[in-house]
Amino acid sequence: MRIVVIGSGTAGSNFALFMRKLDRKAEITVIGKEETMQYSPCALPHVISGVIEKPEDVIVFPNEFYEKQRIKLLLNTEAKKIDRERKVVVTDKGEIPYDKLVIATGSKAFVPPIKGVENEGVFTLKSLEDVRKIKEFIKKRNPKNAVVIGAGLIGLEGAEAFAKLGMKVTVVELLEHLLPTMLDKDIAKIVEENMRKYGVDFKFGVGVDEIIGDPVEKVKVGEEEIDADIVLVATGVRANVELAKEAGLEVNRGIVVNEYLQTSDPDIYAIGDCAEVIDAVTGKRTLSQLGTSAVRMAKVAAENIAGRNVKFRPVFNTAITEIFDLEIGAFGITEERAKKEEIEVVVGKFRGSTKPEYYPGGKPIVVKLIFRKEDRRLIGAQIVGGERVWGRIMTLSALAQKGATVEDVVYLETAYAPPISPTIDPITIAAEMAMRKL
Repeated sequence: MRIVVIGSGTAGSNFALFMRKLDRKAEITVIGKEETMQYSPCALPHVISGVIEKPEDVIVFPNEFYEKQRIKLLLNTEAKKIDRERKVVVTDKGEIPYDKLVIATGSKAFVPPIKGVENEGVFTLKSLEDVRKIKEFIKKRNPKNAVVIGAGLIGLEGAEAFAKLGMKVTVVELLEHLLPTMLDKDIAKIVEENMRKYGVDFKFGVGVDEIIGDPVEKVKVGEEEIDADIVLVATGVRANVELAKEAGLEVNRGIVVNEYLQTSDPDIYAIGDCAEVIDAVTGKRTLSQLGTSAVRMAKVAAENIAGRNVKFRPVFNTAITEIFDLEIGAFGITEERAKKEEIEVVVGKFRGSTKPEYYPGGKPIVVKLIFRKEDRRLIGAQIVGGERVWGRIMTLSALAQKGATVEDVVYLETAYAPPISPTIDPITIAAEMAMRKL
């Protein structure tokens, strides 16, 4: 069997490895625009700050590792067309025939049409090349003032990186609060206040009208001009769907796939940032542009091509990050979005400590749980705290994936030891506060 993968990022690279484990004889070819296979885009802000020393350090495996697995790499190569009738991928270096095709074309940084966005000193942060350019610019120009456009995950992590390098940082966000797709305003405010302690300023509810200077000198926001020696545009990403669309596959915001990750052509699969899957809460189509989702899709697609009939489950988009000294975790629907979707919810919220009150060193933690009133099921959670957010958000996400109700969380068996956690965990207290309202 000839299996061709378009895309050498997280989804494509992992698919090739999973496929090789399942089929030792298949001819596997990966076509990729970049010069390397998978690296971690989530680690790029930490390369800017210097926590990770070199851009190359975020490459997961060297190219030789894949070649030893008898995976043929066609890197620095662009797929130009998918000819479904002939079952070939046309590239800038020739044609590659396939029996099964996997589209893992990922996403690209979205750059809004702001005057001056092409000027020197204005960057996106999506690729190894992006981070190399940013580091080179910082070394050359030694910027003192940074403006970040967009307060999503990449924007905030970029802001933290610039602040750690001693820059004065301003984040401009068109919506009313930071991390608007991940957190509600009350939880976002905790993150904002903590970032302000580290010198990061915010402008909410406004957009950037113009980037002034080439190299950049200022950013115009309304009537205000903010000093800026470097600008990071972090206004989200868009799925790379052009190849699929031109091939006549069904496309919305992403490439439409079924529960087996097949496109409208059963011999073509789509995985990763470019694939449109199902939201576990609303049942609507959504994108799941997370590294963890890319790996799961890669595994499921490989299993299905190997004939095992594995379904990709609807997503809660469980995410976590750490900004300065604050861990932030979330999944599922926010209270704000639930109102827009006309889903009646009950919320439980608790502010406590990561350790018993009598034990030294405990750090503040805030847990917000969202339950659907109709069936009492857990459909969203947001946690911010000084430590141990990861384990709690993972636990809650796993419960939600299994259809847990408010009672399941209230009466959950948990672990306790004074140096690690309180007797009654904050997640169960938050659930109890919700249950009282039902």
